[in-house]
Amino acid sequence: MTKIGFRIKSDTNKPVSIYVNFRPPYSSMLEARTGLSVIPSDWSKQKQRSKGRDPFHNQINNTLNNLSTFLVSQINLDSSSGILIDKRWLLKTINKFFNRVEEKDLVYVLNFLDMFINKLIKDHESGVGLELSTIKGYKSFLKILIDYEKAIDSPIRFDLMDKNFFNDFYDWLLNEKQYKATNVNRHITKMKTICNEAASVEVKVNPAYSLYKPKKINEIEYINTISEEEYELIKSYIPTKSSLINARKWLLIGLCIGQRVSDLLKITKSSLRMTKEEFIYVDITQQKGKRSITVPIKDDYVINIIQNNFPHKISDQKFNDFIKIICCESGIVQETTGELKNKNNRLEVKKGPKWMFISSHDLRRSFATNHFYKGVPVPIIMNITGHKRESTFFKYIGHKFTKDEQAETFLKYL
Repeated sequence: MTKIGFRIKSDTNKPVSIYVNFRPPYSSMLEARTGLSVIPSDWSKQKQRSKGRDPFHNQINNTLNNLSTFLVSQINLDSSSGILIDKRWLLKTINKFFNRVEEKDLVYVLNFLDMFINKLIKDHESGVGLELSTIKGYKSFLKILIDYEKAIDSPIRFDLMDKNFFNDFYDWLLNEKQYKATNVNRHITKMKTICNEAASVEVKVNPAYSLYKPKKINEIEYINTISEEEYELIKSYIPTKSSLINARKWLLIGLCIGQRVSDLLKITKSSLRMTKEEFIYVDITQQKGKRSITVPIKDDYVINIIQNNFPHKISDQKFNDFIKIICCESGIVQETTGELKNKNNRLEVKKGPKWMFISSHDLRRSFATNHFYKGVPVPIIMNITGHKRESTFFKYIGHKFTKDEQAETFLKYL
């Protein structure tokens, strides 16, 4: 049976809060204020109850006994129902015991963000507002903020989010969560966006958020792509397993059309058109941004696959797994540097054969890189890949113009 404990955290000569704590199965200790208080000299650390015998202290002890019984009952009930027993559950259950109204003050960031996400979902269901992928990003950010509240053992309030708050949140994301610096900056930007949303509906927000700038990071980005020569190696490779045969078809199509994996693997025969010149046009409505584009395929080998042996559906995860096997067995083994997830699910820089670092996203990057160096105008490539800014595109393919290249480009227009 779960053991419920009570304690105080101070020995000052004034009433202090009584805390309740317990350890859920396979989890760390949970603790929260009960809302009751006692003078430390009237508290028994050994018995975890008040030492007083008068009606007031007897009432405190009776309340603690009843709270203990209530918590054990709720833990058993909710655990068997698959409900997560965490700090938020504990706070809600304590409030339920005391018949307190749950705090919904929007100055608390989690309250506002929860309301904000629900509104985004309703707007999306009505056919307006943000995409599901963006809403999913806010849901993930909510989980991060819940973890941060646990780490600092205090609720986050908009009116207290000064420069020190942002600095501490930044350091926690970078050092405790071990996110890449670029991801940390994205989370800081998302926090500022939420502050802006809250301020727009007259929630009291500390104005420091608008002045805080994410730290400029000169982080090395390791880019690995499949070259034209390696593309030919994949075409020459003949796998024996049916799963690899199918995945190789998607891989070759992906290198020809330069789309995100979410768009690539949704292509069907109805998406395809044959031109008079016997090329294939692929009609795609990109999931991100809902842009409709048409991508031509000229390679006779891939056209034959599409016409005669169109691949069947496959999951993103399996596709990523098979890509590495195909690239390995095709001979894409040049040693390079890249990032792989470690046992803590964090990216770690490693050296190894190129196939280790290739994923489905690199098909789009390879398409953009190869066609850029072939001389295809950047706006045309961007229209196909879905990039909106040239600066983002050049960063994506890892190209930095030298002074001579900029001068040579200018000369073309003279």
